Amino acid sequence: GGLGSAFDDLELNRMVCQHHGVRIAGVVVNRVIPEKYEQTKEYMTKALQRWGVPLLGCIPDRPFLGCPALADVERVFRTRLLSGGAKHRMRHYSVHGGNLVTTSVSDFQENLHMKPSRTLYFCHVTRNDIIRAFLEEHKRRAELGEDFEAALLVCGRKDKYAMQDETRDLIAAFGDLEAPVLHVEFPTIEAIEKVS
Repeated sequence: GGLGSAFDDLELNRMVCQHHGVRIAGVVVNRVIPEKYEQTKEYMTKALQRWGVPLLGCIPDRPFLGCPALADVERVFRTRLLSGGAKHRMRHYSVHGGNLVTTSVSDFQENLHMKPSRTLYFCHVTRNDIIRAFLEEHKRRAELGEDFEAALLVCGRKDKYAMQDETRDLIAAFGDLEAPVLHVEFPTIEAIEKVS
């Protein structure tokens, strides 16, 4: 829908608020097509005037609007980033651009160069080779002064595949890079479905 559909949704919500005695302080219109920002703002301001409700703002649609941040992923899995938390926790990732790594290290390294910088990768907890390659790519890009926004979710069912101390030590050894790595104790496919 267009503006009429958005206004119909607002009318429905206004009626529910009115029924429950909730006063509407203002309206924020979300996911506005950037090319229609001014038109939307003007139309909605006029339309809301008849209710005596101000338009507080319009938020243009952006590529990552509506996509989960790593903080959201932490909440879903009740876990914390193993590294990169302070710097990358609020970074958003498109779940449609996620990449399940089941290939060789050389294919994964090639993939790291071809995929967009902000890609969310999933690998199994037993793939120390992939985890190392991911961390080394972060290091290489940092040394070149390049932005590299990829994140890695290391997955493995809790009762079957525990993260080994060797893997934790590997991630800790690259800790000053703050490469975003998250361990989730779920099977890989289930983890992908939960993030989607």
